[in-house]
Amino acid sequence: MLSKKSQPIFIVFFLLITSSPLYSETRLEQRLRHDIEDYHLDFYTRVEAAFILSGADHSDTLHTYLMWYRQLLEDIREFYLDPFDRVGSAGKIFSYLHSSWLRSYEEKATTLIDVVKEKRYNCVAGTILYNLVCEDLGFPTEAFETPTHTYTVFPNFSQRLMVENTTPMGFDIMKNLREYSEYLLQFYPDHRAAQIGLDRLHAHEFSKGRSIDNTELLGLLAYNRAYFAVKQNDFESAYDYVRLARSFNRDSRSNLDFEIELYFRWGNRLFDAGRFHRAFDLYADARERYWENEDYAHNCKAAFFNALGFDWQNKKWGQSRRIVDRVMHLDVLSDREWEQLEKVLQNWANYWFAQRRKQESLQVISFLDQIDPGDPQLYQFKKAVNALRE
Repeated sequence: MLSKKSQPIFIVFFLLITSSPLYSETRLEQRLRHDIEDYHLDFYTRVEAAFILSGADHSDTLHTYLMWYRQLLEDIREFYLDPFDRVGSAGKIFSYLHSSWLRSYEEKATTLIDVVKEKRYNCVAGTILYNLVCEDLGFPTEAFETPTHTYTVFPNFSQRLMVENTTPMGFDIMKNLREYSEYLLQFYPDHRAAQIGLDRLHAHEFSKGRSIDNTELLGLLAYNRAYFAVKQNDFESAYDYVRLARSFNRDSRSNLDFEIELYFRWGNRLFDAGRFHRAFDLYADARERYWENEDYAHNCKAAFFNALGFDWQNKKWGQSRRIVDRVMHLDVLSDREWEQLEKVLQNWANYWFAQRRKQESLQVISFLDQIDPGDPQLYQFKKAVNALRE
């Protein structure tokens, strides 16, 4: 098993094992994934995306939840929301939601469906519902995400109004920072809070966060789906949800630790199962995202060379060609490892030349040329390959 500790690279061979995820992606999720590929929603509205990410898996189910949401907007419109008193109007919306729908805070109640069915919510569900309602009623919002929490922010008010959505007392939290700092203690381990100090807890919390728009905020729902997939030991679905989440929110501060740990746990599972190509892709992704983590570089190389060994034994050049092309763009190989890769490619070059396969031989030569472009033997070999008649 790979770990976060460095281990030598061994070429070992396992049977390729496949697994089917416990979570099957619905047609709505597929369309949503396609819609958000460019980091922007074009086909779906934010509230539609929110309910799909919450688990609405069929069109009729989605329609039912959208009818609930539209009725909620109509109920709130019956209150007089003074456009000239935006703070007061935002406060009315907040109070109504907490008195009617956001009734029971529960950390695991991560979706809007939890709100609709059971009036349970956590900071993600509460913030998303409040932000979307305010936005649809003419009060634009954004969010602020920290490593431990998520808040609502009204950026264009005359004052920077910040709302804590996990408590009915959380409207305009900046009015009493000490009281709010005491509230924050529940999100920190005792020893960590003691290190930071109560008087600096609020400043510390916000120094590690960033403002996000409401599309980015929706990504936290996908991260929550990933979290529960891990609880079911379904790492493949968890990773798919993480990739979907990143299409919404490319820098989620509250999910960094979860994502980093998922790379190691899922990567170890893939490696131990002999799924070296999949493990390589996973760790290459991790390396590109967290380039400073040398453990990812080590595990990426281990998966890479094991995959090369498997491909050579089974003469799967197409698979090797793909991962060699990718590793060329990763800053992971040492001088010794470049030499090791060069020897593997030379074996392929000789194999294809002996088979008189000109196209494949030239593909290998293109990689060798990138490793050592001034090699005179390679120049002569290329001439011989070009003389082949297929």
